[in-house]
Parts: sequence; C-alpha cells; structure tokens
Amino acid sequence: MLARSILVICAASSAALADHAHTPARGEHAHELAASLSLVAAQFDTLLFDGDYQGVIPAARFTHGRFSVAASAPLYRIEENGLTTHGLGDIVAHVDVIAWRDDALAVGGELAASAPTGDERFGLGMGHPMVMPAVWGRYRTGRLAFAGSLGASLGLADSGHHHEDMMWPLVDPANGSEVTWAARGDVAVAPAWRVGAGFGGGVPVGANGVTRVIGGARAMWVSPRLETGVELQAGIAGDPFTLRGVAQTTLLF
Repeated sequence: MLARSILVICAASSAALADHAHTPARGEHAHELAASLSLVAAQFDTLLFDGDYQGVIPAARFTHGRFSVAASAPLYRIEENGLTTHGLGDIVAHVDVIAWRDDALAVGGELAASAPTGDERFGLGMGHPMVMPAVWGRYRTGRLAFAGSLGASLGLADSGHHHEDMMWPLVDPANGSEVTWAARGDVAVAPAWRVGAGFGGGVPVGANGVTRVIGGARAMWVSPRLETGVELQAGIAGDPFTLRGVAQTTLLF
C-alpha cells in the first residue's frame, strides 16, 4: 500500500510525505521515543463506491541507534454509498534499520506488517495480513532534503474482496500485492518551517490490479521536540481517492 511505502520515508526523514500510516518520523537522536496523532479526511469516488472518511491515527516509535520500531492503530468514520460506519482500521507495525549514513546521506531498510483488524466489508481493512519490505534513502544538502523508497506490499491470503478494476480498502487503497514507490523533496523556508511536495504509488503484481499514483504538497513546523505538519493530497491515477487532507503532530521525548 502507499501508506506502507510512505511509512518507509517517514522512517528515513522528518521531511516525509504524509499519509495515514502516520508513524512518527525518525529524529536525529540516538535514543528517542516519539508519539504522534494524525487527523485525516478524504473524499473518494470509485467505480462502485463514493463517499468520504475521517480518521484519527495514534502512533508511536522507539529509536535506539540505527534501529527503530513503530506501530499505528487508526480509527475511522466512513460513509460509503450513504451508509455510515465507525471502526478500527488495520494495525501496522514495523522495524527499521539504517544501513549506512553520514552528514548528508542515509540509506536503510524496513519490514512492516499489518493485521486485519479493520472490517473489510465496510472498506476499513484489507481483510488479510500484509507484509511490506522496502529500502529507502535520504539526502540533505543545505536547506534542501530529498527522500525516496522502493518496496513491495504482499498479501498473505485473499479475502475475495479485491477486484480487477479497483483497490481495497477504501481508507487505504492498494492492490492485493504490488510494488510500491515514493519520492519527495522539501526546502527550509525559515528556521522552523519547511515546505515540500512528493509523489507515490503502487504497481500491481500479476495480471490483475490498478496502477495508482498520488501527489501531495506539505508545510511543516519543526522544533527540537515538536513537529506539526499539514498536507493536501490528490489522487492522480487509479482512483485511490479524490482529495485527502492530513494533519499530524509529533512529540519527541
């Protein structure tokens, strides 16, 4: 899923493209505990469904040297074809390692997994576990920062809710198995402010599925212990959603 590939960039840089995986960004401290709260609101209009959803996503990350672990547990309100449902989304956990870094460049890898805690009947979950390995990279020079990732999102079973011409779930659309990618860049426009833009997507594995792409623009306020960002995203290809807004606040302990 795109949320999973973006989650990798979040591990790589605080300049990450926001998405509703919403794990707190890895900071610059060797030992660090971070907690975040994200708010998300989106509209969607697919071949079979139209409506909107709102979500509250608490998440936490612990970093020790080159290693980190994180988890997020989203809660949603979704309205699809006039039916309103409230419920938990799929819980995501992951481990991340920095393989190599210096003052400007860092590269690493991550393994994420999701549990089918969201009800797939209402578009709240995939309906089966997923595993999501990926590699990521980050480069900083002066006021500029760039980050990217390449990975895979692999379903461990098939719930029967995937269709050839659409993705699932509605709150975090993806193919049952796919190659994921993401890239972004940002610039410091003031000592505490950064602005940037990014793209991400997924390419289905196999004959069935939909290639999807999203783009987004973000503004972020950064202090030594508190980060707050707001992002507006648009579905460019594959109908993942029409528009989505994300606001996230992260506290570093």
